[in-house]
Amino acid sequence: MEDLLRRLGPRVLGVLVRRGADFALAEDAVQEALIEAVDRWPEGMPSDPQAWRVTVAWRR
Repeated sequence: MEDLLRRLGPRVLGVLVRRGADFALAEDAVQEALIEAVDRWPEGMPSDPQAWRVTVAWRR
């Protein structure tokens, strides 16, 4: 899971920036989504982890 979370970070950041988010705010949101993923995913990983992190980060 750790490797997956590391690989997804830059991808999720890229999606948020392409959607028009401020880079610095997007970085913070991606980190917050990472923390939430670490807390929730041991219960069961979503079928599309990248989409999950993008959604959580975008809502931040």
